[in-house]
Amino acid sequence: MSPRPRTVQDDVILDAALKVLGKIGTDRMTLADVGAEVGLSAATLVQRFGSKRELMLALFRHQLTDIHKRFESAIQTHDSPLDALFAAAVDRAGVLDGNVTLAHRLAFYLSQIEDPEFQALAAENSRRAIEGFKALLERAVEAGELSDGYMDTTQLAETIYSMHMGSLLTWSIANRGSLRVKSRRDLDMLIRPFRRGPRKASADSIDRAADRNTGTIADAR
Repeated sequence: MSPRPRTVQDDVILDAALKVLGKIGTDRMTLADVGAEVGLSAATLVQRFGSKRELMLALFRHQLTDIHKRFESAIQTHDSPLDALFAAAVDRAGVLDGNVTLAHRLAFYLSQIEDPEFQALAAENSRRAIEGFKALLERAVEAGELSDGYMDTTQLAETIYSMHMGSLLTWSIANRGSLRVKSRRDLDMLIRPFRRGPRKASADSIDRAADRNTGTIADAR
């Protein structure tokens, strides 16, 4: 007898897990919570993934695939490499319901850091993001938007990643203003010394349009 077809694909379950995680956090989340979000029983999720830990690892791997997509989308939708850099950084958090959702997502990356498999995935997440920022910085240098006089693109990419993680954390704590605006302003301040031409935040109008279309938290509090 052939196995019964899956009525809910793994990607749908993992997206649901991310949604539930954002609402209640990793520690409180159960397989039953995730199952309820997609109409499956906890037993079915155990059969599919094995355990909550394995589901969390699958979610982490699922999130890794989005990094490359985010940078490729930024490159394809912006003629300016510098605008693409801003878009890739600002869009990192995706659609959020608020600062608590973001805090829970950030905590997810650190919640099991003592576990070698989780630590390896967290390190890979950082590596891919830094590589994406480095590639866009080099494109911006080639396009004449950034000066290459004394800039180490690898070091600056690492600094952009570190700064942006800090931007996410401080915004989730302060719970004030727009995450998108804060991320853009922080990045602009960081790369101003390397810019050629007008030293102002890039892609303001593009970001405002994206705020309206994606539902990212953008209203001042």
